Parts: sequence; structure tokens; C-alpha cells
Amino acid sequence: MKNQKQRMNTLQKGFSLLEILVVMVMMATLIGLVANSVGNSQKKGKIQEAKIRIGKLKLKIQEFNLDLGYYPRSLEALVNDNGDSNWMGEYIKKKELKDPWGEEYKYTVPGENNEDFSIVSYGNDKSPGGKSLDQDIKSWDI
Repeated sequence: MKNQKQRMNTLQKGFSLLEILVVMVMMATLIGLVANSVGNSQKKGKIQEAKIRIGKLKLKIQEFNLDLGYYPRSLEALVNDNGDSNWMGEYIKKKELKDPWGEEYKYTVPGENNEDFSIVSYGNDKSPGGKSLDQDIKSWDI
């Protein structure tokens, strides 16, 4: 009989509360690290997409300038016919006038840094400035 009780006690042993808590903390830490890594990868992907879109906009603005002899006063001029007989648009689709975060690009003529024009996306934080993955994406840096 005693032998049978010892076998039952051995089979009923489980994890202590401390062991369970340690495992839960380790899992939470691991999940946090993975989530942070995935989030940064998505931000980097959108930054790269914004750079590509700004590069395309620069080409389309140059094309507009070649056709009409001046730079558009707004990015909307790349989409909407202004009545000029030399307008050969639509130079770009309206949906391409927004950055990957759904915000309109900031376009100025004359541009910054001695450029004929400049295009800026405020990036992930959607406000001027920012550091690291939140910094502005500027046409003169591309």
C-alpha cells in the first residue's frame, strides 16, 4: 500500500507557481522582442516605399517641366489638365500623390537646398523633423 501511495505522489507532481511565472516572463520578453523587430521592419519598408515614390514624382515633375516649360505650382497639376495646349498628362495617378502613411507630400517651388523644387514626406510620425525611423524623407536626399 505504501508503495502505491509513493507512485501516486510521483505522478501528481507538477510545476510550481514560480516555475510557471518564470516561463511566462520569458515568453512575454520573447514576444516583445519579436513584435518590436516586426514593427521596425514595417517602418523601414514604408520609408523605402516613400523614397521610391518621391523618386517617381521627381521624374514626373521633370517630364511636366519638359512639356510645359515650367514646374507645376502644385502636385495636383500633374493630375488635372490646366488647359495648356502642351499639357500631356495625366502624368501620375491621384492616389500616388500621398505618401505610404496616407499623407500628402509637401511640395514647394522653388525648392529647398538650391533645388528647383522639393518634395517632403514627414514620415512615420507625420510631423516635421524626427529622428531615426521617424525622420522626414526629402527629395534632395534621394
